[in-house]
Amino acid sequence: MTVDELTTEQHDPEPEPVEPRWSPRAKWAAALVALVLVGLVTAGLLVKLPYYTLSPGSVRATEPLISVQGADTYEADGGVDYLTVSLRQATPVEMLAAWINPAVDVVPREEVLGDQTPQENREVNLQMMSDSKDSATYQALHRLGYDIPVSGSGAAVAAVADGGPSDGLLERGEVIVGADGEPIALSSDLVEAVRSRAPGDVMDLEVTTLEPSDERRTVQVILGAREDDPTQGLLGVSTVTRDLTFDFPVDVTIDSGSVGGPSAGLAFTLGLLDRLTPGSITGGLDVATTGTMALDGTVGPVGGVPQKVEAAKREGVDLMLVPADELDQALARADGLRIEPADTLDDALAVLATVGGGDAVLPPEPVAAEVG
Repeated sequence: MTVDELTTEQHDPEPEPVEPRWSPRAKWAAALVALVLVGLVTAGLLVKLPYYTLSPGSVRATEPLISVQGADTYEADGGVDYLTVSLRQATPVEMLAAWINPAVDVVPREEVLGDQTPQENREVNLQMMSDSKDSATYQALHRLGYDIPVSGSGAAVAAVADGGPSDGLLERGEVIVGADGEPIALSSDLVEAVRSRAPGDVMDLEVTTLEPSDERRTVQVILGAREDDPTQGLLGVSTVTRDLTFDFPVDVTIDSGSVGGPSAGLAFTLGLLDRLTPGSITGGLDVATTGTMALDGTVGPVGGVPQKVEAAKREGVDLMLVPADELDQALARADGLRIEPADTLDDALAVLATVGGGDAVLPPEPVAAEVG
């Protein structure tokens, strides 16, 4: 055996891996990229854009919110719900989410606030909710035969119909205090003034701010035509009475919490009627409604109907009532939900009569003595 055969075979050791070294320039570039990404994410989540998102809100039962003193009350199957819309000033991320979600709409800031600040808009909406509850109480008690003295200081604009006669001339939150030289104290005064005019007539409106002010302007509106009666003039606004004051013979309290706006007027009216009369005004069904309530019993549009339909479907209500002007928007999202138009309290009661409620359970004539 040779020496070479006895020699242990030797191998060179494996070289250790060399970790890459970042140059100072590469480190700074990476830090800058990370900083930019963090900034973009933060901006996408926090920066407020001049747009608002409208999302489906809540479905709230009215009867548990209503308390009455001075009259008998009753419990009934089913119930009347009012619907809300979630309104948020959008961030870039929320704008992207709204673009993906068909249940969410995006509107410009000025369409929501006009010339108001968010706080001013909030105060306007809370005042409109207060007035809406008074109008609902008036309508319910009036339907049951009570005599209720009423006063006010103008017709506050709750909504302006897109593309309507007043679009671009009147703004939400303004108050109409005169029409063709005649004073407007109640929202119903304005309704009567418009109904006395024909399509194509020019109506001179005296307009001021929601807060009482000496600053007034005159607006000339060319009236349109009502779809249900082309011989009657159409102003294209929904209004509630400013400083609405009643002398109610029955003490009614409606706890609306922090919710603002006038859109629960019809719901509160029906809910109060349900509390004050035996039998179920909804025929035992769960009925959701949207729409303002005027002192003359008319129901006005308020917007956000697509989102309210989505909320109603999510809650599983049986029937939804909407102002006729917004019926097409509602039906486009119905997906099997029964949706009926109601331009007046009488319309709503007639629809509910088809399911065993409404006029079918209310007294045929006002009989306040039987309620009090």
